[in-house]
Amino acid sequence: MTRRFVAVLLVLAAWVAGTVAGSLGGTPAAASSPGIVIGKAHAAEYTPSLTGSKPIVILAVGSGARPGEDVLHSLSDSIHLIFLNPDKHAGTVVGIPRDSWVDIPGQGSNKINSALAAGGPDLMVQTIEARFGVHIDYWAITTFWGFQGMIDQIGGLVVNVPFRMYDLPYSGADLHAGVQRLRGSQALAMARDRHSLLAGDFGRQEDGGRLILAALTQFEKEFNADPSSLFRWIGAGMTRMNTSLTVDDVMLLAYTATAQPVGKIQNIVLPGSSQTIGGLSAVALNDTAVSQIFRDVTPDGIMSKKNVPPSPTANQPR
Repeated sequence: MTRRFVAVLLVLAAWVAGTVAGSLGGTPAAASSPGIVIGKAHAAEYTPSLTGSKPIVILAVGSGARPGEDVLHSLSDSIHLIFLNPDKHAGTVVGIPRDSWVDIPGQGSNKINSALAAGGPDLMVQTIEARFGVHIDYWAITTFWGFQGMIDQIGGLVVNVPFRMYDLPYSGADLHAGVQRLRGSQALAMARDRHSLLAGDFGRQEDGGRLILAALTQFEKEFNADPSSLFRWIGAGMTRMNTSLTVDDVMLLAYTATAQPVGKIQNIVLPGSSQTIGGLSAVALNDTAVSQIFRDVTPDGIMSKKNVPPSPTANQPR
C-alpha cells in the first residue's frame, strides 16, 4: 500500500514542483531531457506505513534549470513540503518562500533556493531537515517543460483562480478570477506570477499549493467517473520521468490516491518578511511562528486550525 499511494502522489507533487521553474526563460527541452526526477530522501530507510498515523513527507521542488542545464543542480523556484497522514486521510502543504535566508550545511548562510544548485537534492533535503526539524521521505523535482507538458497531455487543469492575475511582461499570466480549465502554459504562468501579487513570493508559494490541490481534486474526480483515466494521468508523468520507481509500481499501486480527500488538506505558507540580508533581497522567516507550525504539523502531518497562519493573499483584491 505504501508504494502504491506514494507513487501517484509523487507524480502529482512533481507537477506543481515545476510550476515556477523556468522563470529564467528559454524553450522546452528535447524529449530526451527528463522533466521530472524522483527519489528517496534516505535510500537506506523504510518509508512510513500507510496503515499508521506517521506522516509521509514529500519535498516538491521546481528546478530553474534552462533546457540543457542540470535539472538537479540549479536554483530552485518552487519549494513545498507535502505532509500526508494515511490513517486520517488528511495532510498539509507547506510552502517555503524561495528567498528564505537559512544556513546551508557546508555552504554558510544563503537563500534556501541555492541549496539545490550547490549540492543537488541531497543538500536541499539536508538544509530543510536541519532548518525545520522535519524528516523527508521522498523528493520530486521537475522543470517548467515537464509541468507544462503534463498539463497539456491530460487536457488542461481545472483551477479556481482566486483573483485577477495580469503579469504579461514577466510570467505571461493573464487570467480572470473564477473556476476555469487552464492549458499548461496558463497554469505555469499562474504559478510564476509574482508581480501582480501583493504578497510577492509568499503569494506565489500559496498559488503553488493551490495547484497541488487542484491536481489532486481533478485526478480524484476523473478517476471516480472513469477509472481508466488513471492510465492517462500516470502516463503523462511517466513519459517525462526519471525515477527508481517502476512503471508497474506506479500503475498497479496508484489506485489508493483516490482515498485522499482534498478537503482535508491545508495549504499554508511559512510567514516572514522581505528584508535585505548580506546585500541581497531575502526573506527573514518569523522564527516563532515557523517553530510553532512545525511543532504542530510534524507529529501527524495535520495542521491545527488555531495555528494556521493567515493566507498571504487573503487581502488580494478580486
